[in-house]
This record gives sequence, C-alpha cells and structure tokens, in this order.
Amino acid sequence: MASERPLTVEALEGGRDALMARVDERAEEYLRWLVEFASIPSVSATGEGVRDCAEHLAARIREIGLQPELLETGAHPIVWAAAGEETERTLLVYGHYDVVPAGDESEWMFPPFEPTVHDGSLWGRGVGDSKGQMIAHLCALAAWLDVFGELPPFRINFMFDGEDEIGCGDTSAYIRAHVDRFRADFLYTSDASTLGVWEPALFLGIRGALYVELTARGADSEWHSGSYGSILPNPVTRMAQAVSTMLDADGRVAIEGFYDGMEPISDEQRRFAAALPPEFLPGPEEFGVRAFERAEPVDSMFFEPRMCVCGIEGGYTGEGLKMAVPTSARAKIDFALLKGQRPSRVAELLRTHLDRHGFDDIEITVLSDAPPSAVRSDHPLVATAVASLESVWGRPPVVIPSIGGGGVFATFVDAVGLDCLLVPYAQPDMQEHSAREHLSLEWFRNGIKTSAEIYRRLSIAALAAEPA
Repeated sequence: MASERPLTVEALEGGRDALMARVDERAEEYLRWLVEFASIPSVSATGEGVRDCAEHLAARIREIGLQPELLETGAHPIVWAAAGEETERTLLVYGHYDVVPAGDESEWMFPPFEPTVHDGSLWGRGVGDSKGQMIAHLCALAAWLDVFGELPPFRINFMFDGEDEIGCGDTSAYIRAHVDRFRADFLYTSDASTLGVWEPALFLGIRGALYVELTARGADSEWHSGSYGSILPNPVTRMAQAVSTMLDADGRVAIEGFYDGMEPISDEQRRFAAALPPEFLPGPEEFGVRAFERAEPVDSMFFEPRMCVCGIEGGYTGEGLKMAVPTSARAKIDFALLKGQRPSRVAELLRTHLDRHGFDDIEITVLSDAPPSAVRSDHPLVATAVASLESVWGRPPVVIPSIGGGGVFATFVDAVGLDCLLVPYAQPDMQEHSAREHLSLEWFRNGIKTSAEIYRRLSIAALAAEPA
C-alpha cells in the first residue's frame, strides 16, 4: 500500500526498512515476473521471440505504472521508459532482454526456456544474462512505489536493448542518431557476474577492444603439395609468420607504437587489484594449465594491454591425408586496450606493422572496436553504489578495477560522453551462454534491494540539493 507521507528527506531516511521489507514481501511475485520473462526465447541471432519478448516487457513496465516505448532501430527494438520528472539529475539504467541461442538442449538439466528453480537458483537461458539482473531494476521501482507512493524526485531512464548478444550494431547507430535522448549524468548497469568473487562487487572500468580478422590468400585452387608445395605461396605458413611478428619473446605486443598514449596506472587502481580476495584468480591448475603466461597475472589482467589470437584456420585439418597447398588462411585477433589507447589508431598501427614486415598482402577486417572507459572512484554514483551494496549485503563490496567488454558501452562513452558503472547482480558461477546458466535467488533478491537502495539514496541527495 502506498504511503501517505510526503516525499521528504526525513521520509526517505526513515523508509529504508519498509522498502527492504516490501522487496521481501513481493519476492515470490518478482520471481514469477522473471520466470514469465525468461520463458520467451528472444534469441537475437535468429530473431526467435524477440518482438514478443519486447512487447511482454513493455506490458510489465506499463503494469508498474510507466509509459513504455518501443524504439525501432531497424532491427530489434529498444524498450524505453522514463520515470520521474526531468530534473538536473538523470540516471540511465541499461540492460538487455535478448539472449544467445540455447544450443544443444540435451545438455540442459531443464528445458532452456522453461525456467526452473533448483538448488537455490533459477536455471534457464537468459535468467542471469541478463533478464534477471535487468528486471531487478523494475522490481525495485515497483517496491519503491508501494512504499513511497510517488516516483523518485529525479529522472530515471530505462533502456533495455534487444541486440546486445549480436554486437549492438543497430542499437549503437540509433544512439548516435538520437544522442540527446540518451544524455544523463551517468549510466548504471548490472549486466555481468562478479567473476571469481563470491562477494558483492563493482567494476570501475570497461577495457577497450579491437577485434580483427586477418586473411592471407594463396592460389585460386588447391594443388598437390608434393609437386607444388615448395613453389606456391602457402597462406597458412604466411599467416603463422605474420602473427609471430606481432608478439615478442616475453609475450608483449611488438607492434610499433602499440603502447603509446597509455594513461598511467594510479596507485589507487593498484591498491584495488592488490586487495582482491584470493579466490578472484585461482591457481593455474584450476584452469588445467601448468602456469600462467605472466609472473603477476592479476596485474596483467588489469594493467597491461594485450593481444590474444582467438582462432586461426586454413587448409585441410580433417581425418587422414590430403596433400594440398592451402588456398587461404584466417586469424581472429583480440586486442584488449587501456585508457589512452584508441582502437582506430591500433588498427592503423597493425596495418603499418604488417606492411613493414613484408605482409602487405594480408587483409585486415575490423569486426569490432570499442574505446576503453572508466569511472573515477570518487564519482558520486560510485559512493552511492558502494554504500547501497554494503547496506544490503552487510559488508563492503569488492572494487574490481575493470572488466573486458565493449559493445554498446563504448557508444555511450564515445558518442554520449557518459560515465558507466557496472554493478553485477549475478553470482560468479552464473555460467552465462552455457547450458548451466543459473541465477542465485539470493543474489536476485539482493540485486532488487540494491537498485531500490540506490534510488533511495539518490532521491535523498536530489531533495537535499533543492533550494528551501
């Protein structure tokens, strides 16, 4: 039942316990919301169920009391809703309602689109990535309205994406064409897990990415390798040689100028990394390898830009013999970048590097690029998120310097100029994209409470800032 109290700083300060209690009271209802939501496939790669899911989400938003819009991007729509009056403060909450394909359904304990509670978690495709984490923000608003009876005294724009899992190409283009709609003081998202940390956590940055495909070409058809193997160009050998020039003996990127422009790593960032609990990165044996590639693997994860050869293929690799000179070879390479590095500049440096080393015939196709982003640890939203997580969980969150990423967050940074804060509501073993995807019910409920507490704290700050 809505409160009769006016929305004042005093009412908000005294309303915390009622807000948390209301989330607990409606917990089973909110779980039903998630089950219904995750029962709709919404596979963006194929289009299966995406429109139905968007309309279902819009109906749920309308039921809460907002007026949703479907923003047509040319592909899968953005579901948009605004809460509260326009003020000097705007929070943009991002999530995505699309999912990856279920894959081989025989690998699932339960049918992937029949979400099932088992062992304290909800199991199914999309329950964690990211429907559960996304709908938590709406559940929190529903509980808020129950307790306080009116919308928060600042603007919340909810943006729910329909193509996160396929690269956000049309979404990013829509944002760039309608920048004013997406302007805000900061962006808040819970689209992640806490990696190896079984504690509440937040990420201060999203590492940049440049993902390229290299192509080497040979003869226009295969020829017997016994006769022609020493005289026809071999694109597989050529690709291997080209890739080998891009890393030095210590595994550092050997592309001239690659490290130029990197911003210095602060002492504070290093302290955050040093304070991570031991379980954040278990020993190499837990990954099935004898040793890590770096003596200081945690520092390397956060503070060293790097290159990873994600795949290389070419020629015959099937059973038995086929003595033939390959006609082409491809390699897919991921560059992880830090603040100060620009993906477009790294792509230019890669082209120059290959040309200088005699590989000007190798083609480069940029498949994805995203500039790095970071939010300052003293940003007001960071302090609010830290206090909210501690209030809900009863212990301070782990601050993780950054996470690998890209996608639409890069567009928010690059086109809109938004700071992005990522606060996961999913436990570290969520296993998104696998047949074992599941979301802890405890983490789901605490995610709802965290969003509700953030709304409360931002509302207090908004009212306190108003002139008397």
